[in-house]
Amino acid sequence: WNHMKIKVDGDNVTSWLNGTEMVSLTDEIIGEGEGSVLLQIHDGGGIKVKWKNIEITPL
Repeated sequence: WNHMKIKVDGDNVTSWLNGTEMVSLTDEIIGEGEGSVLLQIHDGGGIKVKWKNIEITPL
């Protein structure tokens, strides 16, 4: 299993994969968002993705 962490703090979004920072960006629109969380994978087809131990923690 891979370990992925995503942190959204206001306009700042950072993601890590297996402890290595992958993306850090600022998005003025994302900080205004409300609603649900969606987990989605983009590929050419034919792969399986499983998720486990999903946690959402308010900052």
